Amino acid sequence: MQRPEKIDRRSGSEKRLEALRDQFPEVFTDGHVSVERLKALLEGGVSDAPADEHYGLNWPGKQHARRLANQPPHVTLRPLPNAGVDESTTGNMVLVGDNLQVLLALQKSYANSIKLVYIDPPYNTGNDFIYKDTFAVDEELYLLQTRQADLNGRLVSNPQTSGRFHSNWLNFMYPRLRVSKSLLRPDGVIAIHIDEHELENLVLMCKEIFGEENYLGTAVWDKGNPKGDATAIAYQHESIVFFANDAETLTALQRAKPNAKRMLEEAKHCFARSAGKIAAAREAYAAWVRSANGLSGGEAMYNRLDESARVYRLVSMAWPNKKQAPTEYFRPLIHPTTHKPCPVPERGWRNPPPTMDRLLAEGLIEFGADHTVQPQRRYFLEENMQENIPSVLKFAGSDDALLRTLGIPFDHPKPVAFCAQLVEWLTQPGDIVLDYFAGSGTVGHATWLAGRESGDRKFILVQIDSPLETGGASHSEEFPDLSALTCARLRGASKALKVEGAKGDIGFRVFKEDSPALARPLHLAAEQLEKGQLAMFKEKLAHVHSADLFAEVLLLLGFPLDARREQVPQGSANTLWRFEHPRVPQPLLLCLDANVDDDLIEVLRELRNHIFVCRDEALTDVAKARFFDALKLTDSTFKVL
Repeated sequence: MQRPEKIDRRSGSEKRLEALRDQFPEVFTDGHVSVERLKALLEGGVSDAPADEHYGLNWPGKQHARRLANQPPHVTLRPLPNAGVDESTTGNMVLVGDNLQVLLALQKSYANSIKLVYIDPPYNTGNDFIYKDTFAVDEELYLLQTRQADLNGRLVSNPQTSGRFHSNWLNFMYPRLRVSKSLLRPDGVIAIHIDEHELENLVLMCKEIFGEENYLGTAVWDKGNPKGDATAIAYQHESIVFFANDAETLTALQRAKPNAKRMLEEAKHCFARSAGKIAAAREAYAAWVRSANGLSGGEAMYNRLDESARVYRLVSMAWPNKKQAPTEYFRPLIHPTTHKPCPVPERGWRNPPPTMDRLLAEGLIEFGADHTVQPQRRYFLEENMQENIPSVLKFAGSDDALLRTLGIPFDHPKPVAFCAQLVEWLTQPGDIVLDYFAGSGTVGHATWLAGRESGDRKFILVQIDSPLETGGASHSEEFPDLSALTCARLRGASKALKVEGAKGDIGFRVFKEDSPALARPLHLAAEQLEKGQLAMFKEKLAHVHSADLFAEVLLLLGFPLDARREQVPQGSANTLWRFEHPRVPQPLLLCLDANVDDDLIEVLRELRNHIFVCRDEALTDVAKARFFDALKLTDSTFKVL
């Protein structure tokens, strides 16, 4: 008898181990891999290098941190209605819970989907709170403690007096960064704020996780104000570490020239004030560039106007390296007035003769007063509005006043305007930004600001239900925990942006971590089910509203949480829901009723190429066979929970 497909609940590590067992069964002993035996098979013999001699960053607990990154999630997500803004239409999300567990829960639905992971983790200054990633408690007790307020020590301080001070931080960060890589698109980027305490360790750790070839560099954020309590070098900067998921898929990291629009506008004003006299307009514009504040050296080079008052600069056309150009690259240019040859660069021109002829015809080569001056090429500002992101980013200022206006008590928030710049530089409209150290919600706010300038982006923020002391604020009835403050800040920012006339998606939905209700978690062994946990799950399922289970099903099946949802009108007594998302080729038809009628087969026969999912116990074995046969004829898939 043909049966529907059971949903695959294996973790990534379990799937990889199974693939390894298929290829190399002889390296497994008592269910465990013999690394030395595997090395011998792959290398034709045991390596000559001692096992403990290799280049890299090592610390106590690293193997456990690796295992944490490969574990299955212990949690799922439930919606919190009315906690967000524009919940029926938004694609933005705030996820409340332990960020490692939430990231693991997102892996199937958001694999290779995130364009930018933008995080500001604890800097390990000796006063930070970090998560204690230990889940070795009794499993039944854990299920009863899924509310973050009852974590029993999973959020702990990391004092500098600890003998494992750096190791604690590395063990904390490693699994989160490993999962980040699986979520990034091939052309995705991770940007990590950090200060001097763990910068070197962070870079080395990321080189191991993302690959040294994907290191894009470290930018210095010059805050313009050195630390006043320093006893050694007074740092006035923080660092932002950039890694690509696959650098070969990236184009150059660029940003808009900060003053380009301002310069083009001034050129128009100079031309207008000069009544169309180009000589006077050129003199006025060049004088403005010399006196203007805030122009970079590269911008200040755009100090000329052509005959149509277009802004341009001159650039040498000399051969760009120390090798000499081919012979034909030495053909001289003839001065248009003296009709004599102009000087040729020592190593020849940058371009071959046909290209030089084209540049001449298009008026892109500028000659000097006579033939003694080497010609140069014109580069127009309007055609070169982008520049490479520099290694030094200057931004001084604070958002303390902004947060006071929004009624949000939070110490040392990142400036939202600065973050919005990075989001805009590193993403395009439609991209997803992920921040799993959400804090006061700055990155979500910044994503809205970036979208206001150049098109909507989406964000996913993750924040644990930590006491407000970890964010620098104090407990209150209005903000019982940091995640409540995150959502309050976003609600206030959304309202303010709408008052200013901002359009697009300026809403968000809120989900909270919870224990699974549809089936036992993978980490429960068979003997533990005999103690009554399965009955506990069935009891919980009986009291959970169907709509509260949608997110759990979507995560199990690999559907994004913002999949479009609608109820399918039909004559069956069952309730049928349809979910669609552009990233998933087949729509999902979901029925969570305790019993499924045969009448539903007729409805499904009319709908082609979809995934139908129902609860395992909702159909008898005979009925499952009938549904399987009917769906097969419509190129559809049948799965049970």
